[in-house]
Amino acid sequence: MEGLGSVLDELQRDQDKKFGIEFECGDCCKKVINGSKLFFIKNFAVLLPDRGDSLLLKVFSGSKLVEQQILRAIIIPAGRICAVEINPVQIDS
Repeated sequence: MEGLGSVLDELQRDQDKKFGIEFECGDCCKKVINGSKLFFIKNFAVLLPDRGDSLLLKVFSGSKLVEQQILRAIIIPAGRICAVEINPVQIDS
């Protein structure tokens, strides 16, 4: 985790970077995007949007989108993270 934290610190020096996280939750896969601050506290990742903005969370089950939520912040158990994305672009088809 220490190595990942130092990489994220370096990436966050560029104020234009956005972060996304894919993580598992039971039988579902979740993806949250539009984060501007990402940091780790103990075994948890904390993702925050820019002030006045929101995160977008998408929940997938059986490879299908089943739910969307708008969040102010999210705390994710680090052991459930599948990927940390830098500047993800949302494409809806």
